[in-house]
Amino acid sequence: MIFLVIPFFLLVYFSNVEVYSETDELNDDKYYQKGVTHYDDGEFKKSYIVFFNLSQKGHKSSIHNLSNMYFEGIGTTQDYQLSLKYTWLCSLNGNKKCINKIDKVLNKLNEDTIMIVKTEIEGMLEKQYIDDSDEYAAFKLAYWYEKFSPEIDLEKSYLWYSVAVSSGNYKAMKLRDRVGESLENEILLELQKEAFDIFTKQKYLKESKSGDSL
Repeated sequence: MIFLVIPFFLLVYFSNVEVYSETDELNDDKYYQKGVTHYDDGEFKKSYIVFFNLSQKGHKSSIHNLSNMYFEGIGTTQDYQLSLKYTWLCSLNGNKKCINKIDKVLNKLNEDTIMIVKTEIEGMLEKQYIDDSDEYAAFKLAYWYEKFSPEIDLEKSYLWYSVAVSSGNYKAMKLRDRVGESLENEILLELQKEAFDIFTKQKYLKESKSGDSL
């Protein structure tokens, strides 16, 4: 009898392929419930894969679950750095449980690691707005710089709130004006010009992509 030895990374790959194929058959809500069922049944690795897949699509509850699973080491290895990443992303979705957990996770990390995650969050949100035409990412960036960044930056917050308003998120108008009250008029004029450049460039790129697809 001949036994085939399959490398571990191939086993992981094939198991992931199987789970990913399920996303084609189930909508996000049903797929999420499958992950919850796996979790309730103690099949934590399977639930982790489901929540990770959905988190890549911005599924809010899955992002919240990942923040906890990375912190506790459930279904995956314990990883405070990744827990901070998903806790911040979850907080940007307005989840109060995640907002209240930020300091708990920060206390587990040194300053250098925190700044690495900070840079990753900012780069991710900018990419979502510029490359993926995700207009809500501009609002999240503004909210990030006003409330969550380790280096609060009201100028950048005003800048991205301005971009968010121009992109159609008019609920951001009051937030933009509130932040603007703490900035000098000369700085506001500069930020308004910068916001115009960002918005105009994104609008041009979006229209160009739309035209290419016709």
